[in-house]
Amino acid sequence: MYYRKNYVCAKPSRSRILLSGFKGADPDKVSTSLPCDYAEYAAGFGFKDGCLIAGPGVKYFKGIKPDLTEATLPDLPAPQYDCRLGVYRNDEASDNYNKIVVMYDNGASLLSAGDFASWSNLFYFLLAPFEEGINVLSAEGEPLYVMVSPQAAKMCVYTGTEFNEITSASATASSICKHSERIFAVMSDEDCTVRYSDAFDIYNWDVSLDAGGYITFDRDLGRIRKLVSFADYLFVFCDYGIYRVSARGDQLSFSVKRLYTACSRIFPRTIVEAGDRIIFCAGDGIYSFDGYDVTRISTRMNKYFNVAASGMCAAYCRHKYYLAFRMCDDTWTDGNNNALAVMDLDTREISISRGFYIYDMAVLASGCQNVVLGIAKGATKLYQPEEELGSFLGTAYEKEWRISGADMGRQGDVKVILSAESNSETSFTLTVTNDKGKSKQVEFSPGKCTRRLGIAGKSFDIKISAQSEQVLIRPVTLTVDFYEGGEDAVQ
Repeated sequence: MYYRKNYVCAKPSRSRILLSGFKGADPDKVSTSLPCDYAEYAAGFGFKDGCLIAGPGVKYFKGIKPDLTEATLPDLPAPQYDCRLGVYRNDEASDNYNKIVVMYDNGASLLSAGDFASWSNLFYFLLAPFEEGINVLSAEGEPLYVMVSPQAAKMCVYTGTEFNEITSASATASSICKHSERIFAVMSDEDCTVRYSDAFDIYNWDVSLDAGGYITFDRDLGRIRKLVSFADYLFVFCDYGIYRVSARGDQLSFSVKRLYTACSRIFPRTIVEAGDRIIFCAGDGIYSFDGYDVTRISTRMNKYFNVAASGMCAAYCRHKYYLAFRMCDDTWTDGNNNALAVMDLDTREISISRGFYIYDMAVLASGCQNVVLGIAKGATKLYQPEEELGSFLGTAYEKEWRISGADMGRQGDVKVILSAESNSETSFTLTVTNDKGKSKQVEFSPGKCTRRLGIAGKSFDIKISAQSEQVLIRPVTLTVDFYEGGEDAVQ
């Protein structure tokens, strides 16, 4: 403590104080009083029933066949590229009605979700990557998969047996969407224009009153980034807002309405349909959109977002919103995604893990499994992100929970943290640093145990860390002596 040989300390008052109820991580709710239930930073940890548990992780994806046996996937066909992921929904029972699609430079590859035996390669010699793929039905009701390559100015269709180019789409599409009886596309050479195909004919993009056409939007909301068919409307997501397009039947009856103007840039690859709503991220939070109203549902990630975060991507599965992004600390640094966040859309709790790269995600929803798939440059196999895994490809990562400036609600008093007590199922490390920069670190073993600290100060930074894959850390109780009046209490 603040000790001088010629002073005698006044008699302290002693209290047992709960460090935290471990409710989550939220910089806006951090308190200097204890218990501090919301951490200012937590990576690698999740929160459940007032305890710290393992956070999101990634493992290699293993398929489940229709006979419920497990299959190890073959290596990815193009690990040297940043590939995009998709799922082609077809009518083949032998494929379990789904094929996993990997899109990369020069073509794409498909893997049956029935036997997971081998990749079927569709080389097209684009010398450029496909950026997006969607499921559509032909005029005869056959399932097709349409892919676009903005760099190569190509729009191609996989029929299940053939790989065809749509030659009438002369301009370059950067994003496409199937809505009602047409395909709609954002034109990369005119990013405030949406073109559409003829009704029931995805190969005919000729502009005429009885074929295809286009809609030009004003530039008030920035560039058009994403099209989503939802709740009987086509929604046009721009950099800073959303338009709603009524686009059924005759094109003369189409109408456009501006619905929402954003204060911060919307990240287009975070826009995903989540049941009865659309979830997306902007620079000032995570938002929910029901087709009429936009509601901000979380600001906990704001300190990590940046307008340059073009690589952010997301997926929705089983009431969870998965977000891959680049976490920035004190300053923003460009580069690949390095973190994964999972938000429970029912409780709105968020857990974050960092240290691994995911370039793109998609959801495989077959009769046997409903999982998120991930892919990254250099990875030899598909990833499977999971909410409480606690490791990356079998290797446990370091987990950290911390708060700073904790004064226990008595700002001017000197405190001595005598000891800490825990009754947890897994080991962990507790580190306490006072306002003078002095630190004490103690190790906790599983089970009920008390560790002596003996560190004095007016305020403290407190950190809990763990290295094991699976963790269960219950709330920690501190024994603290308070010296009223702070340094004036010594005589």
